[in-house]
Amino acid sequence: MTRQKLLIEEVFAVIILVFTVLMVYGSFEVSRAANTANSELYQNITAGSLDIAAQNTNISFGDLAAGYSQNSVINMNNVLVTDYRGTGAGWSATTGSIENYVDVNDSNRQITLSNALRWSPGDITNLNGSSLTGVTAGTDDVYLNATRNLMVATASNGTGAYRISNTVLNFTQDPTYETGNYSATLTMTVS
Repeated sequence: MTRQKLLIEEVFAVIILVFTVLMVYGSFEVSRAANTANSELYQNITAGSLDIAAQNTNISFGDLAAGYSQNSVINMNNVLVTDYRGTGAGWSATTGSIENYVDVNDSNRQITLSNALRWSPGDITNLNGSSLTGVTAGTDDVYLNATRNLMVATASNGTGAYRISNTVLNFTQDPTYETGNYSATLTMTVS
């Protein structure tokens, strides 16, 4: 029985030793898990700008023969609006009333454009994943005799880059217009 008793004592001693090792190791794990380190992360995002650019800076309607009532139509393409302000304030890309066509050789010869030039804003494309939600083209077939919208982004929309193409410009010639080489400036703004 002594041998059996010694064997039981040895088994019991091994169990106690294993239990003790597990307790010590377990306490190290608990104590390691209780230690933490925090790092504060910072990111600065600066405001960009609101801009408008036109790829076609010279738009020619072509030649018309004097003495006729006729239309000259051309597409204005690639007007780009970018809003990188980071505010989501929305914007309007507009043109004001266009001044008269003035003959480049005789500034006394002019064509009043208030009821001769109109536009129909074209197709909007979003660039670089910008959302088209709340971004719309202006009203079709309006004379450019007052401030007109080319493209509008409502509040909380229009952040990113947008291109409008295929805007139809339609000049209506009156038979009374004098011959000449006429020019006018179409100024577009975004605000």
